[in-house]
Amino acid sequence: MKQIVFILLTAVLLYACEKKHFYNKYQSVNIKAWKSSDTATFPIAIENAAHAYKYALSVRYAKDYEFSNVWLKVTVKGNTLDTSFRYEIPLFMKDGKPYGKCSGSLCTQTVPLKTNLPIAQKGNYTISIVQLMRKDPLDGISDVGIIIDQQ
Repeated sequence: MKQIVFILLTAVLLYACEKKHFYNKYQSVNIKAWKSSDTATFPIAIENAAHAYKYALSVRYAKDYEFSNVWLKVTVKGNTLDTSFRYEIPLFMKDGKPYGKCSGSLCTQTVPLKTNLPIAQKGNYTISIVQLMRKDPLDGISDVGIIIDQQ
């Protein structure tokens, strides 16, 4: 009986320690003054081109952020690739309730990219993010992140 409990407990612990995402990184930006010239950069190494990937952008923001969304410019470079696109992330519902998960005065909103990034070959890539809001510098955003999962 003790062996079964030990095996089950070990399996649960190993499952809990399992890596959830292929890539999951955040970079802090100045919550009081994120300038449009301040770039969050994420280096990514793709070692197995046989996998397909799903991508998501994540933003940590203050509950008192003054806009309902944030516009970002995402640039992907690597190998022969050099592409960029704009992406809107909604942060508040029409009634003012924040999207995502909140803890204290900060919330985290993660949205899957509808645009599939053309990272399909083995190699090193860089994903860069800048804010494209009309207010510059922008206050109320604390971190931006990239989450990549294998499909």
